[in-house]
Amino acid sequence: MQWKQIKTLFILCFLILDVYLLLTFLNKQSEAEFALPDTSNSSFEEQLKSEDISISADLPSGDFSASYLSLYSKKFTDEELTFFDDKENQQAEAIDEKLILSRFDNPVSIPEDADDNLIKEVVKNSILLSNNYRFGGWNKEMNVLVFFQQKNGYPIYYNQKGIVLVYLNDDNEMIFYTQTMLGNESPLEEKALVEPITAIQALFDGNRLENGDEITNVSMGLHTRIPLESGEQVFSPAWRITVNDEESFHVNAIENLIVSSNEQTFLLGAISSTIEKVQKLNKDNDMKGFVLSHLNEKLTSNQQPESEIE
Repeated sequence: MQWKQIKTLFILCFLILDVYLLLTFLNKQSEAEFALPDTSNSSFEEQLKSEDISISADLPSGDFSASYLSLYSKKFTDEELTFFDDKENQQAEAIDEKLILSRFDNPVSIPEDADDNLIKEVVKNSILLSNNYRFGGWNKEMNVLVFFQQKNGYPIYYNQKGIVLVYLNDDNEMIFYTQTMLGNESPLEEKALVEPITAIQALFDGNRLENGDEITNVSMGLHTRIPLESGEQVFSPAWRITVNDEESFHVNAIENLIVSSNEQTFLLGAISSTIEKVQKLNKDNDMKGFVLSHLNEKLTSNQQPESEIE
């Protein structure tokens, strides 16, 4: 009698264990069915594929780290400005010691089909400290050549304190340029940087990429993080992501935030700022009237509606 009771007890225990294991299995299966989608790179690449967005660029690889940089505007010295003494085709003025305005007496032609290397060759001998600048592109709407200043081998994107803008006439000839420069840097605390694919995902999530787009280039540069009234500028490492070989976006490589990079808006602001500074020249200065007339014409003909400005 006692043995039958023990046998029954064992059977009940095994039945309870089986029920427990079955319920555990069913719960895990249910969790798997309703789990959040995987957010790994492979999952993101599948999202790109579904939108027909491709990446042909060679993405930089490795462990990325860099620091914010603190920079002040540079004042051009009298010794540096002697560079223009031997330039027979140029008149130059240094406004407030921080903005160089140089006019070509005889306009210098830029071939319509010139590649980046040819443009650099044509321009570099006319620019003071030209090795500190990198060709950034030819804005055909404004007909302006853009040269970004470099720091530590990286271009500083769209900052009025560190840039050369070469203005062309309707025949694609250089007629004058403006130049500014940032001085010695003070590195701040080093930070880990997001990977390029993570920056691309920030563009995707921010609706900057469209169906059929191609990521054609990814490179590292610097972008303005904080402009202070003292004149100090704080710069962040930034990924420059070029789409379809036409449009470039910038993503803060520390905070993974998309930063403003509308070239047209930047150029309009730079022209307005330059007009204010050129007004300081003596009224009988040969360049003043010519430069102001040209800049005001560009400002008027290229002014953007507010809805187009980021």
